[in-house]
Order: sequence, then C-alpha cells, then structure tokens
Amino acid sequence: MSIVWLFVFWAMQAIAQVIFKYGSGVPDRWLLCFVGGNVFGASSIWFLMLLYKQWSPNLALGMGTAGGFLAAQAALAIVFRAGVTPLQGVGAAAVALGMGLFVLGGK
Repeated sequence: MSIVWLFVFWAMQAIAQVIFKYGSGVPDRWLLCFVGGNVFGASSIWFLMLLYKQWSPNLALGMGTAGGFLAAQAALAIVFRAGVTPLQGVGAAAVALGMGLFVLGGK
C-alpha cells in the first residue's frame, strides 16, 4: 500500500505545481490558484506522513521529494509545453538514478 501512497504524493505535488504555474500567468485567478495549489500541496503531506510510518524517514523523504520533483517537472513540461533541454534530461535521469541508489543503500 505504501507504493500507492508514494504515487499519490507525487501526483498531488505535480498537480499543485501545475495549479501554481497556471495562477502565475492569469492574474485574475492568482488567489484561487494559490489556494488550490496549497490545498493539493499541503494535503499531500498526509501521504508522506503515512510513508514515514512504513519506511525509514530518510527513505520516505528522499523518495517522496525527489519523485515529487520529477513528477512536477514532467507535468509542467507536458501541460505547458515547456521544452526540456538534453542537459536537463540528463539531470532528471541523474535524480532518478539517485533515487534508485538511495533505495538500494537502504537495504
């Protein structure tokens, strides 16, 4: 079940960032998007807390934040058609590799 919580956390983090980005470009909706982004972002922490109960805190935080970062980057690139340079792609791959090493190091 903890894998589901991890994916939900990542998804909610990505949704929050998309809402924040949308609000930054539409001045009339700034406050609505600020509140909406915080609803998703802040409530996603509940899933991180569930992970803390199941995993070591270092693993839960590392996997949660790094995966949330990658999910948000992917969502922003897709939704807003923001190009990713090859060097940025290498950076994202390095983060993913780091996540894998972090998991392996914890066993």
